[in-house]
Amino acid sequence: MNDVHLLDLGIIIAYLVLITAVGLNLSRRIHDARDFFLAGRSLGWGIIGLSIIGTNVSAQSYVGAAGGAYSYGIAQANFEWIGAIPAMILASLVFIPVYWRAGVYSIPEYMGLRYTPGVRVLSALIACIFSVFAIAVSFWAIAVTLEIYLGWPMWLGILVTGVVVGLYSISGGLAAVAFTDALQVIIMFIGGLAILWIGLSEVGGLGNFASALTDEHSNHLQTYLAADHPDFPWVGVLLGLAFVLSPAYWIGNQAILQRTLGAKSEWDAKASMMFAAFAKTLVPLLIVFPGLLALVMKAQIDYPDAALPWVVKNVLPPGLSGLMFIAIIAALQSSLDSGLNSTSLLITRDLRGVLQPNRDPSRDLAVGRTWTLVILLAGMAGAPLIGDLGGIFFFVQVLLSLFQGPTMALLLCGVLTRWATPAAGMITLLAGLTLSGSLTLIGMNMLYVAFVSFVFSLAVIISVSRHTPKLSDKLLDRLVFRHG
Repeated sequence: MNDVHLLDLGIIIAYLVLITAVGLNLSRRIHDARDFFLAGRSLGWGIIGLSIIGTNVSAQSYVGAAGGAYSYGIAQANFEWIGAIPAMILASLVFIPVYWRAGVYSIPEYMGLRYTPGVRVLSALIACIFSVFAIAVSFWAIAVTLEIYLGWPMWLGILVTGVVVGLYSISGGLAAVAFTDALQVIIMFIGGLAILWIGLSEVGGLGNFASALTDEHSNHLQTYLAADHPDFPWVGVLLGLAFVLSPAYWIGNQAILQRTLGAKSEWDAKASMMFAAFAKTLVPLLIVFPGLLALVMKAQIDYPDAALPWVVKNVLPPGLSGLMFIAIIAALQSSLDSGLNSTSLLITRDLRGVLQPNRDPSRDLAVGRTWTLVILLAGMAGAPLIGDLGGIFFFVQVLLSLFQGPTMALLLCGVLTRWATPAAGMITLLAGLTLSGSLTLIGMNMLYVAFVSFVFSLAVIISVSRHTPKLSDKLLDRLVFRHG
């Protein structure tokens, strides 16, 4: 076990048993597809809020952001703060009430009602493809952590994770995902605070830590990177991240918003996002600091994504080391189980529901569980390939930039205006995706890709809507935000 202390090993085993038992126990609540995908609309705001943070602090956010901080410095925190808090408040006050009133299970389902079934299918297909990649990333991140900490080969870490997450995700559905996420987030915050406290002690206090960064890695203290930085130029961060990628994530990400659609009331749905916005302000401190600590302590690692596991292995004492280790695993499992459940929903209801209109709805539960297993296996098979794609945080952001611009334009115009037309929806989505793909192929920075494709998509939807018929006022009343 790579010299793991018995206390740490006991904590790890106890956690895996507990999380599996909680998930399996909740499986008794599952009677139909509504229970499986939306937890029977029984979730309270506290559980949802913690689950949202658990899903958000995913593989790319926890392990990947620590790796990003190791490479780039505190500028990595921009991905947590810039645009996120305002977008979460906007989602709570404007978008969630509209989705709730529409009675939808998913964001693509709303897109289908507001525009056309074709938009629903295409947006669901895009989300599914991205999600499979994200699930593979989660498996990779967990496997890297297990390899460094326990000395397990990659295949064993992937297999154990797949079995544990698969058991409670397939049996318990969204309820199991939400409750286990909530437990995992509590563990994550405890572990993160422990590593902050002990890490500073190891390097002689906050003053020595700051001095080491200032003297040896002054570039890592820049809030914004240079305008010509190849990955995160400050102009791109403001335009692409603050105005497109971050808002689009919080108003349109299925894995995030699905638990708000499973709330027991509209008030709980809105309050959960507000609660998550408050908790979000603390997240950068917990996920960026370990990367900087590894840098100051001159960690001997082969790739930046190993920074956080290295700190856990080499800094924390027995007991706390095991606790922080399961905090990392908890964060990664949260993104993994959420991705499995939301992708299964998209395939079962949005793709199958439109392409097979005469399907038997009573079979949706069985179909959903089957697809959860298929997606799980696909993610496990793809995980070993992720290591060849560079840092996982950067890789995931590149994928998001391909479709977030057009998606943001459709959701903004669909929810906030009455003039956006069904025909404009499909034309805008296709044109925006074509442009973003082309810009990525010629080597444009992902942040600029997101911003340019968003502005272009806005221009397309405005132009096409002027010449095509809109929905009836009766339908619009249910699908467009109205104050009061």
